[in-house]
Amino acid sequence: MRLGLVPFLVFLVGNGKLFYGAILFLFLFFTDFLDGYLARKLGVSSKFGTYFDVTSDFTLTFLMLIVFGSTGFYAEWILILVAAVFAMFVLTGLVSRQVYDPIGKYYGSLLYAAIGLRFIFSGQLFYNVVTIGVVAFSTASILSRAIFLFKSKYPNETMD
Repeated sequence: MRLGLVPFLVFLVGNGKLFYGAILFLFLFFTDFLDGYLARKLGVSSKFGTYFDVTSDFTLTFLMLIVFGSTGFYAEWILILVAAVFAMFVLTGLVSRQVYDPIGKYYGSLLYAAIGLRFIFSGQLFYNVVTIGVVAFSTASILSRAIFLFKSKYPNETMD
């Protein structure tokens, strides 16, 4: 359902209907939270469900960053970092089901917050804070997953 509503969100925000876009965004955020909670609570989580959820989140955040980027609010090069984090998620997921990535666990929340708060705030200070946050979290998540891949390939090596 979330994935199906993303084009409507893009349309609303792209056409300057920020109030309605914010309401739809909050609904999508709530359903994302509810979906994850129910899957864990009912014990029906699966590898496919995890990937589909992350892909839906990536699609939503990536498209919203494009929309906000087209207005000049977010730097377009941030899309490269977000895509790199998603690519590392897919790559490490192919290696192992269990990937310890303490940064990546909160990465999606950071992107949701960056988009959600954009409905409320604007200005150079907010732009700078979001840009620094996305760069820092993206870099940390990519490094964390790269270390995981290295350790998976060379389990007896130390990283001193």
